[in-house]
Amino acid sequence: IDDAVDAIPVHFFNGIWGCIATGLFAAPRHLAAAGYGDVPGLFYGEGKLLACEIYGVLFIIGWVSLVMIPFFLGLKMLGMFRVDPLEEQVGLDISHHKGAAYDISAPNQAAVDELAEKRATAHGKSGGGDDEA
Repeated sequence: IDDAVDAIPVHFFNGIWGCIATGLFAAPRHLAAAGYGDVPGLFYGEGKLLACEIYGVLFIIGWVSLVMIPFFLGLKMLGMFRVDPLEEQVGLDISHHKGAAYDISAPNQAAVDELAEKRATAHGKSGGGDDEA
């Protein structure tokens, strides 16, 4: 999975941990202060809240899978799921924003020129759309 911005560990795993931690650590005094009922976390009660949180996580995973898998398969069938391999090699920051986001190493100038020519033929212009005054 291409996850350049670490969305999976941040949103998926930390979101799951947030739900599970609530099911473990919810103290009765905090629940009362927040106006919730008497269903504390596993360390303070029977574990009903933990079970509820696990069911909630599983429901969210199922819901997102049912909604997004057909969407991704449709994009793949239409050829819109991935960018052009040359554009991926050059980098989306260069191809879309005309500058490198990170100065780790300069992109291959021949590939940048080839991409600019390819985009000029495919889109009718080679700039970022700012050429017209």
